[in-house]
Amino acid sequence: MACICSAVTGEGAHLNVAKRKQWAEAVLAAAKGKLPIFVHVGYNENLDDSVELAAHAAEHGAYAVASVGISEQASLEENVAYFKRISAAAPNIPFYIYWVAMGKTLTGGKSVDPAALLEAMKKVPTFRGIKFTDNNFYILERFKKIRPDLNILTGADELAICSQLMGADGNIGALQAITCYHHKVMMEKMNEGKYDEARDLQRRANDVTEAYTPAAIGNLPGIKLILEQVFNIPVGYCSPDGPFAGVYHTASTASELVEVFNRNILVK
Repeated sequence: MACICSAVTGEGAHLNVAKRKQWAEAVLAAAKGKLPIFVHVGYNENLDDSVELAAHAAEHGAYAVASVGISEQASLEENVAYFKRISAAAPNIPFYIYWVAMGKTLTGGKSVDPAALLEAMKKVPTFRGIKFTDNNFYILERFKKIRPDLNILTGADELAICSQLMGADGNIGALQAITCYHHKVMMEKMNEGKYDEARDLQRRANDVTEAYTPAAIGNLPGIKLILEQVFNIPVGYCSPDGPFAGVYHTASTASELVEVFNRNILVK
């Protein structure tokens, strides 16, 4: 399934609760009747904030809510208890968890196999899917084997076609804030068995990743530049509390990125 995540550039972690609510309300209102919106409610030191954000998102029409684990120190049992609270706050919509770094962010740094994680998550009644940000697609395939109905959306933009071969249902990633249509066509080519064409589209998308990766550009400032310069969407500055505080590009400071994007990416 295709989807949009309201924190697709990862800046929710650097905004207070009031601003996150304002952001979610704006996105949900703009997308009403057009797109299913996932709202990320995690990254809070105060777990009550996550619960509050989940209830708010559900109230304003979110399709689903999602969260990372509590911290790198929290155990699987602690995370499941936290996820249950989010589920209870938004009981009528799906809940997605984030799998990162072999799942160790969900288990206090310990390894966990897919079967054990899914067994633990049975305690969360609205659990319906995983944002899978990893490059070990064997794990993704095991998740699908154990629970075929689980909706898995991958965050490894640069490996989107690989994840699809192993059973991913779709993708959510920072790059797709500016390559959504391009990735949609890529997935269609994969479904049609046109692998050479899909591979070419993946290579072209990866050229954009390579263009905004250098420290002088940065992925979030680069994405915001493309949104403004190519799509005419004013998105302003990166969060003043985030890693790209004060970084703002114009066409002159990142002209090569704009040129690479225009040369490679399909835009509807």
